[in-house]
Amino acid sequence: MGRGPLPPLVHKIMCGQRLEALRERALLSQLEVAKRFEWSQSKVANIETAVSAVSRRDLELLLELYEVAERDELFEMAAAARKQLPRWKGVLRNRFEGTMRQVVDMEFSAETTWRHNSMVVPGLLQTEDCMRYLFRAYRPSWPADEVESGVERRLGRQAALDNTDQRFWFVIHEAALRSLENVGGGDSVLREQARVLMAAIDRPNVEVRVSPFRNGYYPGQEETYTIFGFDTVHVTYVEKYDGGDILHDEKNLTRFTTFWEQQRVHALGPEQTRPFLWELSRP
Repeated sequence: MGRGPLPPLVHKIMCGQRLEALRERALLSQLEVAKRFEWSQSKVANIETAVSAVSRRDLELLLELYEVAERDELFEMAAAARKQLPRWKGVLRNRFEGTMRQVVDMEFSAETTWRHNSMVVPGLLQTEDCMRYLFRAYRPSWPADEVESGVERRLGRQAALDNTDQRFWFVIHEAALRSLENVGGGDSVLREQARVLMAAIDRPNVEVRVSPFRNGYYPGQEETYTIFGFDTVHVTYVEKYDGGDILHDEKNLTRFTTFWEQQRVHALGPEQTRPFLWELSRP
């Protein structure tokens, strides 16, 4: 089936990393490069850290300075980083706002997705009733048609799980499930959600682990985030109530990767998660 095309952001990060490596190979500092072209040092730093995409002219100057003979791959990478994605209304990503557009791009193109949820079941695994409950909880309240539109968009994202060329790992704290107890005066939403999570365990490209209350506290327990893995790049999306941040600097990547390694070990394994969910799914 193949993964979706790499998003411009990923090309921009890859290009910046390559240029940093080439500069270091040439034994030049960012300041020395900046002085050579009468740039600011921040311009060089922004290119290397993917804050800014490099123009073709600036790339030509840098590759000449770094004495790079084979340039086609970097030119293609830089062009892809500057590419404007289609704005058609029918495209799923365009039905979202802000950083969520980039998140959707990565959900359909990442080789690996590592997701930790502390208080809410991950959107890629939610049932429709769970979605409606969560959308109705927003304040000020959403109109009914907006709730249904939100459900439709989130269901569209779940199609990413059907691509067996991608791998998805989820660690979900028990609190995310317990928050569904007594929705509408009963446990039907919780039971159905538990059954959906059990079914997800049987997908060949999905692993679901629950971290139960009885296992106690673990580092990063309060964080809800996703680490998207590409061939040579990892990108972290940290979710917030009203949006989220996309991070790809080394410091934050190390922080959240360390969280993930500890959280995955702390949680129940998939086959221990199954009976845990079974108990929640029983009437």
